[in-house]
Amino acid sequence: MKLWTLAGLTFVLLGAAALAQQKGQKEEARFEPAQVVAAVEAPYPPNSVAAGTVVFEVTVSTSGTIEEIRAIRSVPSLTEAAERSLKQWKFRPAMLDGKPVRSRVTAAFTFTRPIVTPTRPPA
Repeated sequence: MKLWTLAGLTFVLLGAAALAQQKGQKEEARFEPAQVVAAVEAPYPPNSVAAGTVVFEVTVSTSGTIEEIRAIRSVPSLTEAAERSLKQWKFRPAMLDGKPVRSRVTAAFTFTRPIVTPTRPPA
C-alpha cells in the first residue's frame, strides 16, 4: 500500500510541476508574413534583348504599403520595368500576435526573350 501511495504522490507532484512550468512559460509569438493581395506583371521592355531574373527586397509597412524597394539582383535593361510593376503591388501587412508589423519580403521577376517571327510582306 505504501508503494502505491508513494507512486501516486510522485505522479501528482510531477503533474503539478509540469503545470507550474507551463504557466511560467511565455507563449511563443505568432507571426504571419506579409502577403501579396494584388500583383502587376512586368511587361518585357521593347528595347531589351536580355533575359534573366530581377530580385528585390521590399519593406512592407504596417498598413501594407511599400516603404522601400531595394534591388538584390538586377539585369540592366530589365530592372526598371520590374520595379515599375512592383510599385503597383498591394500587400496585406505581416502580423505579430494579431497586430500589424513592418516586414521585408522578396519579390522576383523572370524575363524571357519574346519569340519574334518575321512577317512576310503581302504578295
